Amino acid sequence: MSFKEAVDILTSAKRPFEVFGGYSEEEIKKSYHGYVKICHPDIVNNEYKDMAEKIMKILNDFYKRALLELKKGIYDLTDEKEVLKAEEPLFTFTIRNKEYKFYKYLYSEDIADIYEGLCEDDIVLIKICSDENDNDLIKNEYQTLLKLNHASIPKVITRLKVNDKEALIMYKPDGLSIEELLRDYGYLSGEHICWVLERLLSCIGYLHSLKIVHGNIKEDNILINPDTHNVILKDYSLCIINANEKDSTYKIINDSYTPTYVSKDSKVIPNTDIYAVGKIAIKLLGGDIDRVGLPINCDIRVRQFIRKLLDQNSNDAWQLWDELIKIRTEVYGSKRFQTLRKVRRNV
Repeated sequence: MSFKEAVDILTSAKRPFEVFGGYSEEEIKKSYHGYVKICHPDIVNNEYKDMAEKIMKILNDFYKRALLELKKGIYDLTDEKEVLKAEEPLFTFTIRNKEYKFYKYLYSEDIADIYEGLCEDDIVLIKICSDENDNDLIKNEYQTLLKLNHASIPKVITRLKVNDKEALIMYKPDGLSIEELLRDYGYLSGEHICWVLERLLSCIGYLHSLKIVHGNIKEDNILINPDTHNVILKDYSLCIINANEKDSTYKIINDSYTPTYVSKDSKVIPNTDIYAVGKIAIKLLGGDIDRVGLPINCDIRVRQFIRKLLDQNSNDAWQLWDELIKIRTEVYGSKRFQTLRKVRRNV
């Protein structure tokens, strides 16, 4: 195994078992020392020393987790639900005779913290407002999600208060973050990006038909299923409802994903969501989102379409959706899409 191959494994693994294999402490320890002989900063070439220090920290964290999971009897479990059940819940709520148990902190969004748990046989998330001053934003998100019914939008379950902070519980959406997708599958081809864009434009077209502008489309708020290309657009805490009204304003500006001609005081227009989708497409293709650089190995008709998404006058997501399907059929044919394939590692 080379240093690069070890880095690929350690940066893509989610569980210690994926790194070390084996079923005993002796096997795990032997595998760990094998990695040390490859990854230790004193061993690698000078050009990789900084990377090696970071990788050793990841390796040591995985090793500690491996030994802990081995003691708990969950080291080789592959079912995410069983792994969760083996832990003591951080907190539990009983709502309408259903018990919701939350076991671990996942990440933070713009105004909230997200935890993962179980209700009966469903994996669920709870989104807890970080600051009581933003409670109204969580309330509005809950009311908004209740009205929405689309395959690319998370399904909300209920709302509650946690220590005076508004919270909502939803089913855990399926998919990989953009960071995970690019790590495991590499940059997308023009054909695959067309399928992803179709899902995204369908979602925002649906939102815009209800006079809702998401207003916060960015890399962190998108999940992609590599098997179906379905896209989940999440985090509606800062969305603009009744976006067609005169006094509607943006609640956030994202440097890379908001057009330069938009400020918090600007009139709300559908184009801001469409523009952000164009930037996401450039990111997924491996282009330069700041300079709007697109890889030349992508068909020129697809590149022209993506540039059109960035045009200030592009405000009709459904019209663009129709145009995209025509372009995809023209360039790639009418065959059913293929699932993405993981980047191969020669280990």
